[in-house]
Amino acid sequence: MTKRFYDALKDALTVAGWSIPQLCEKAGVSKDQVTKFMQRSAKGVKASTNVDDAVKLAHALGFTLDEMLQDDSAALRSDIASLWRSLDEGERDLLRAAARGRRE
Repeated sequence: MTKRFYDALKDALTVAGWSIPQLCEKAGVSKDQVTKFMQRSAKGVKASTNVDDAVKLAHALGFTLDEMLQDDSAALRSDIASLWRSLDEGERDLLRAAARGRRE
């Protein structure tokens, strides 16, 4: 299951043993922005950060953003595309029909 960014960041900070200022310095992102995001999120207030900063924070912690969020949907889509490309046209037609609930 995919984690919320706040939970993933909090967990990764704990494991790394880093403070927000340490992480922000390593990642090259605004300490004030991340601190506000974390404080608001901890209170249950809807908060967000931009994707570029989220990627930088994840990379500074040694993760891709998908890894940090435990989101495997990109890998699943890649696997599905690889499997689809390995099918011949007849197999693809059968799969399309099965997906539509029909047998031919």
